[in-house]
Amino acid sequence: MDEKGFRKFLREGKRVPKGLSEGVIRGHVKIAKEFEAFIKSGSARRRFDDADWRDARGFLKVLTESKRNTWDNMIGLLRYSRFADNKEVELELLIILDGGDVLGKLLDVAKDELGARRFGSLFSGFVPPPLGTPPEEMPDVTVDFMKRLQEGTDTETSRAILLTGVHAGPAEYYEDEKKMLRESKDIDEYLAKRRQKLIDLLEKHMIEGTRFYTQAIDKKALDFVRDNPEVAGGVRRGLYIYQMKIPYMMIEYLREKDPTKRRYYACHCPLARDSIMSGTKIPPDFCYCSAGYEKKPFEVAFGAPVKTTVLKSVLWGDDVCRFKMRIPEKYRKPKAKKVKTKRR
Repeated sequence: MDEKGFRKFLREGKRVPKGLSEGVIRGHVKIAKEFEAFIKSGSARRRFDDADWRDARGFLKVLTESKRNTWDNMIGLLRYSRFADNKEVELELLIILDGGDVLGKLLDVAKDELGARRFGSLFSGFVPPPLGTPPEEMPDVTVDFMKRLQEGTDTETSRAILLTGVHAGPAEYYEDEKKMLRESKDIDEYLAKRRQKLIDLLEKHMIEGTRFYTQAIDKKALDFVRDNPEVAGGVRRGLYIYQMKIPYMMIEYLREKDPTKRRYYACHCPLARDSIMSGTKIPPDFCYCSAGYEKKPFEVAFGAPVKTTVLKSVLWGDDVCRFKMRIPEKYRKPKAKKVKTKRR
């Protein structure tokens, strides 16, 4: 293992946050060394450069069994895969980490909303999957969660819990949305800025050969976003903003002819995606969890609740996920232009 090179990579802060502490760096180096030793312990005695997604899963299983499947260890492995430029291991770790704590956070929201006694009666014995659980094991757990939620609540309450956007991150992530809206003459200009920001980001990933979350970007993927304004930031029609979810893996999505596989490549949800291929039936309302993710930036920008409806979902058999968001009252009219008055 090139420990010196890995430490330098972590300190430079190019593909990791700047200012990592020495303690965090030591932890990353330690878990990377363990992964290297795990790979070498096999009969082939390979190096990390030769590791694949199966090695990543095998090591995560070891961490889970020893109760060391922490976010710090997972992130350390992810950063080491980036340093070593092992794209297959990086992708596998990204897929497994994506939304790994969503069910746990939804349970917290449900407990706050329903109260401890009612929550306890609905979710007694339910244990969210541990961090590092393979994607194919997620749909059955998700079905169990949804059945309990829907049997114990009405539609409005269950949707409200799902719509909290627990996986969208804290409001601070979207402060730039407030700024864009404040500096725009109206909603349409704000949405145009959102579109351009996403297009610029995707183009940067394409040029640098880096991933946009879990996916690579090529010219066709970039053009797809450019040509679909609803994908790139949303489009206002009357009192509503319409937004389509950007496909999870656009390159594969655009190439695929089989409708089932195409829907699989479109789906972002780590808790339900594998159900498309396995045939597991996820309760349709679970897609309101995705709607919660989509509305979060708008609620931060507007500083007000945004009523959101799921119009289409790949889990329902559609080829895209599409949402409708009602613009809050105070933003439905164009901003009034400031009129300068002459001094007399």
